[in-house]
This record gives sequence, structure tokens and C-alpha cells, in this order.
Amino acid sequence: MRIIIYTQNSCLYCQFAKDEFKKRDWEYTEYNLSDDENKVSLLKRLSDAKTVPQIWIDDKHIGGYDELMVHLKSLDSQ
Repeated sequence: MRIIIYTQNSCLYCQFAKDEFKKRDWEYTEYNLSDDENKVSLLKRLSDAKTVPQIWIDDKHIGGYDELMVHLKSLDSQ
């Protein structure tokens, strides 16, 4: 599984999302928007991104924290 998460410093929901991955022992790649290159990268992937976190799992855009929780709940119920 390949997980990419775009985050920002002091973002509570970014931390919550990363905690969910850690609970499941899932590795992820984090791109913090304090780095301008990461901002450019995010906008190339999702031109209308206005909030963080923005999460992709296996190249599928999940969305933010709320969407991640819906996605995880559907996986847990399978």
C-alpha cells in the first residue's frame, strides 16, 4: 500500500490522520507544505486544494481527514 499525505505544521487533523496510519502500522510519505516545492506538488496533483490533510492511497485521492475516516470504516467493515 502506498500512502501520500500532504500536511501543514500545527494541523490537528493532519496529526489525527497520521495517528490512524500509525495505529494500523501503515507506512506513509508525508509532504509538509512549509516547503514550497511540496505546495507546488500538491497543486499539480489537486489544483483546487484548499485544506490539509490531502491523502492518496494507492494513487486514489481519498481527500481530507473526514473522508479518510469514512474510507477506513468501509475497509474495517469488510
